[in-house]
Amino acid sequence: MLRIFYDGECPFCTRYVRMLRLSRSGGVQLVDLREDEVLRNELQQLGFDLDQGMVVEDQGRRYGGSDAVAYLAPLTTPSDILNRINRAAFSNPAIAGILYPLLRSGRWFVLFLMNRRMIEDADDASLARREIFATFFALFSVFHFFNYAFEYQRFPPSWDMFLVLGAAIFTFFRPSSARMLFGLMLVSTVSTIVQAPAHSNHTMVRSAALLGYWLSFFVAMARNDRVSLVFERFAPSGCAALLVMYFFGIFHKINTDFLNPASSCAMALWHQMPRPLSLLDGPAIEYMAIYGTFVIEGAIVIALLSSRLRHVGIAAGIAFHLLLSLSGYAMYISFTMLALALHTLFLNEKAARSILDSRLVCLVRRKLAEPIYKLLVLSFIIWLAAFAFAGNYTSASLAAFPLILPFCWAVLRYGGAPGAYVARWQTLSVGVLVGALFFINCSLPYAGLKTAQAVNMFANLRLEAGQSNHLIFTGDRRPFGYLDDVAVVEGATMGVVYYDLLSWLERNPGKSVTFEMNGETFRDQTAGTLARDIEETLHPRWFRKWFHFQPVHLGQPEPCNV
Repeated sequence: MLRIFYDGECPFCTRYVRMLRLSRSGGVQLVDLREDEVLRNELQQLGFDLDQGMVVEDQGRRYGGSDAVAYLAPLTTPSDILNRINRAAFSNPAIAGILYPLLRSGRWFVLFLMNRRMIEDADDASLARREIFATFFALFSVFHFFNYAFEYQRFPPSWDMFLVLGAAIFTFFRPSSARMLFGLMLVSTVSTIVQAPAHSNHTMVRSAALLGYWLSFFVAMARNDRVSLVFERFAPSGCAALLVMYFFGIFHKINTDFLNPASSCAMALWHQMPRPLSLLDGPAIEYMAIYGTFVIEGAIVIALLSSRLRHVGIAAGIAFHLLLSLSGYAMYISFTMLALALHTLFLNEKAARSILDSRLVCLVRRKLAEPIYKLLVLSFIIWLAAFAFAGNYTSASLAAFPLILPFCWAVLRYGGAPGAYVARWQTLSVGVLVGALFFINCSLPYAGLKTAQAVNMFANLRLEAGQSNHLIFTGDRRPFGYLDDVAVVEGATMGVVYYDLLSWLERNPGKSVTFEMNGETFRDQTAGTLARDIEETLHPRWFRKWFHFQPVHLGQPEPCNV
């Protein structure tokens, strides 16, 4: 008798084995491995990976995965169109070897969406870390919604932003669900594409994190890995994005105008701090704010890379970004919440579980399950919206403090629990790739390429028009010349890279501008008069969504421009 061992909780597997019409006189026995633990253990001991596909036993021999499908195909009777297709497609072992991985990936995705565990899926090795990250990434997404709506003046918000807000609220109340996090990542990715181009630091850092998540997700789906490996591969990519962010947060600031108290972004943020902080002034405060940035951010990176001090680095990073979020200069709390979420990825699973099981955090989690506290969350969103609309960013930031401060204390108290960060070295590959790509992206201004979407990090950095205020990259000779020509449009106070001006004219063929560039005035220029430059210079529109430049002051010093 021919026996087919299959996964009874997989709708694809179940329908496939029931669809088959096999020409075997001895009969066919279908065995659901979910219900037969003895056979399941026996097959596993023989080396069959039951999540890679069904197993067929015939005449004392067993075949697994694509070999099983290829073995069954010639036995299929041409009783209906589906059986004929199956026989034609899978009778050839080479074709079966190509098609079967695609079907297996589809099975993995369906099981994931249906929240069904794989046969050999062990306990989730990253559940606590994922729950903590999802909680704060959801909070970040709420702040991101109001940031775009009010500070970036995209009001009323577009449909994609409402999807982000809805997914964030659902994820906040069910942070342990891998599917909820998947949904939030999905709508965040859609929104990233719809909202492009975007200049904001937090949007670019989020894009790097999203890239890491999707690479991890599709690797797990292609390899048919357990679902928990999605997060285990993603976590190092989020850590890499944070470390690259800190590196350029320091490196970009090595310039004359950030080090100058009269123009430094450090002082621009400090002067917008609430009282009594803003009352602290004088040369000592100025140089503490400027050089303290280098010292604090450098110390945070060192601590994050130390297994013994990692929890201190996480808490210090959270506290540092919380302090910056109190400034009314910009709605920095969005960046703070994203940085907080990425900091949590440095926790090992044992430390994350200790934090979630702590008395204070358990109390907060229990209260959030009660209706009255869910209403308080709604009140928090209304509070946030009201103060963000009024431009009172300090008060908007304070809305998150009651949740963040207890967590910060729990990190210091329980986050130092020893334990392995990752289960296997193989899980670091996505993180290395994402970190390298993000590093290259943030380096592009020094090569003479785009300045927007390269993470400016409140740095006063100036590299346009053949000039540089950076103390290391001081020369005007760069591999690419996109930053060389800067146009000042009549009536404007800031210059734009000529490439961006051409792009704007190409998109607005009925408009005309008068501008000055390289000491020469060009009057009433249109897409028609500059058609040759447009044709020779511009890339396709889809490329330009990711390739553009920051406005620039051509005078000295370069003021803080965030």
